[in-house]
Amino acid sequence: MQTWSRRRIETILLALLGITAVIPFRFFPEPPAWFLSEMGCLSVFFGLAVLCQTWGSRFRPSRVATTACMFFLCATPIVFAMLARAFGAPIPFEMSGLTTFASVSLALAVADSSRRISSLSVVTSGFLILFCAAISDDQNAVILPLLWMLICVWHLVANRWERLDLAMPDSVERTWSLRPRIILIALIALLIGGYAIKGRTPSSKPFEFGFMPTSGGTGWSDPAARRGVGSGDEAIAAKDHAESFGAVDSDIFLESTESTLFDMFNDSLGPPKKKKNVSERRQGMNNENVIPMHEKAARTDQGAGSFSTERLPAKKHTHAKSVLSTDIVQWDGPTGIRLAMHRYDTFDGQEWSQSSNLSNPTLTRIDIKEAPWFFDPASRDSFLSEPDAVSVGLLKIIGLDSQRLPVPMLTSGVHIKKIDRQDFFAISKDGCFFMPGRIKVPPLTVIHVANALLTEDDIREKLHAKSELAATVPHMHSLEPSTANLINELVQSAGVRALKPTDQLASCIDQLRTEFTFDRHADTAASTLREFLQSRQGGDHLFATTAALMAQKLGLPSRLVTGFYVRPDAYEITAGHSCVQAEDVHVWAEVQLDDGRWFEIEPTPGYIPPHYKPSWGLLARKFAVAHWPLMLGSTLSIFLVYLTRRIWVDLLLSTAWYLSGFLKPRQRTRLAVGIIEARARVAGTVRPVGQSQRAWLEDLVRPDSNVAVVAKRFTDSADSLFFGNSNELAHQDSLQLVSLLRVRTIISLKHKTTPSV
Repeated sequence: MQTWSRRRIETILLALLGITAVIPFRFFPEPPAWFLSEMGCLSVFFGLAVLCQTWGSRFRPSRVATTACMFFLCATPIVFAMLARAFGAPIPFEMSGLTTFASVSLALAVADSSRRISSLSVVTSGFLILFCAAISDDQNAVILPLLWMLICVWHLVANRWERLDLAMPDSVERTWSLRPRIILIALIALLIGGYAIKGRTPSSKPFEFGFMPTSGGTGWSDPAARRGVGSGDEAIAAKDHAESFGAVDSDIFLESTESTLFDMFNDSLGPPKKKKNVSERRQGMNNENVIPMHEKAARTDQGAGSFSTERLPAKKHTHAKSVLSTDIVQWDGPTGIRLAMHRYDTFDGQEWSQSSNLSNPTLTRIDIKEAPWFFDPASRDSFLSEPDAVSVGLLKIIGLDSQRLPVPMLTSGVHIKKIDRQDFFAISKDGCFFMPGRIKVPPLTVIHVANALLTEDDIREKLHAKSELAATVPHMHSLEPSTANLINELVQSAGVRALKPTDQLASCIDQLRTEFTFDRHADTAASTLREFLQSRQGGDHLFATTAALMAQKLGLPSRLVTGFYVRPDAYEITAGHSCVQAEDVHVWAEVQLDDGRWFEIEPTPGYIPPHYKPSWGLLARKFAVAHWPLMLGSTLSIFLVYLTRRIWVDLLLSTAWYLSGFLKPRQRTRLAVGIIEARARVAGTVRPVGQSQRAWLEDLVRPDSNVAVVAKRFTDSADSLFFGNSNELAHQDSLQLVSLLRVRTIISLKHKTTPSV
């Protein structure tokens, strides 16, 4: 029977990690039966190869059997790829190639006939793991390379240690703690490096640069060819003049419903209730102008800048069966975010409207890498001064019948290729980007969006309550007394008295997300704000309205936002973007900081709250505030343990000695010497490197004749045990020596040997 070396076991473990890295790419897209059968065959041939290598000395034809098993181990992925294609269940050749690469690495690890073979297996598995991590879209794919690096560090350090140990036995001290320390240092270095590059590596873009284009050819044949959001620069046909701005594809191919945002709200929330006793001015018109003017008035009413919280039950809406795409927009960027369309800052008890004027018809043009970007003058400086705190995404308009651009929070600038006219972009009254002079943004338009990123530190430092806010905001007085009382009771029940504004707001949001139920379509859902506060069940517009009013009650400026929510499950891996549809219409709220910036809050359960990344310092402060009694008690306990460390060390080592009765004599002798050396180390006396235990022990106990006699009998019996014919250890001598040489005794012996000055 052949004994497996540590080096071979570690090499096999690294090769198995290579196969593990390939599994996620094959498990989901391939037929389960074929995949499991292939993995089963690989496991069988791997087990047979291991058995042949292990029991090779007992069976003569072991070398032939081992070679055959390794050959089948390498050929299994290729055979299965051919069989699967023959039976109509094709396996991609790329995946079969990666699996073959992994099986070859495993076969080399099992063979391990020389150091070159094992080194080749390690390099092969490492290349495979790093390659699979590089092409993966999963953020957790970095775990396997980190694990491979840790095992590889352990493997290399162990091999190097063996060579040093053989070359310099007199000057090298063997210790089991060497490799764990190096592994811990390597792990800390990898974690620090991973955190440093987190979020700074570019995301993968499938089917780029003409490779398998989605439609319309490639940029080589036509610079206006449509190739999807990932390369959306080619989607705009403004070749010569900006006036020719328009999409390549026509509505004939798209067949989109082009629903407005208000139509989507009516489909999901129902139409708004009509106000009573409202008189309207109307203008007489000729018969031939009735229909066109009615359509224009309807469009104006939809975009009039108001949003009602009181709505009738929604009717069932079905799209035409001939529609090829139900996408409203496509977003290439982080999921779980919100794309804003309209903002409202004033509430009259029933409807939200925009009272302040944030419009800006003239944006600032800045050319970045020869591309014209148009920035909001109020936020351009922060964008240029902190480029690392900016996120860039791509937005593709599909079926949105609006001149507004649905963009994320704190959007600083936009860019469309070939568009260099400054009057193509502007900021509306409520602070949203839009394209003036157009009824709608042309379908298939791709917009590059640059938005700033907030941190939790910014919010905590720049969010303060304004005591005069409740007296100056009109809608705080427009609520019905019963509704206002319900809001006050809700704020008080959230327990916000002794907290900072940030924690107060978080407490209110958490109360809405945990104690209220989100139900947009049920017949029992509330249709007014008062019904929502009483039943604690309703649509997201009522959640957002309540959150905004609670923030106002805390003295924090707030407003309502309508737009779209990018669902995490809407991301399409092959296309590289997320599809936003009509059912993704959403309402949320924003709160203003002291410096004028706004940040999102998400009170509706079921929607991912916005994540504002905290710094390490803030995390440490929050942990200290939350657990200061535990930290204080732990610090005092550690300090007391340190002061009494000699007592604890003596107690633990004595317990280990008295529990060692089942050990063999040689093992118990090593334990006795180890206990004495550990106590000497605590006392400040370390055995010099290269000095034998006997010589060191004799020098240590020389000042005390009684201890010296016991130490001599112990060392004599130990020498007889290891180098003579004796098989027993003098139990009484070892017990007496371990009992005598405690930390305090060693300290006193050390002082006796120290020469007086």
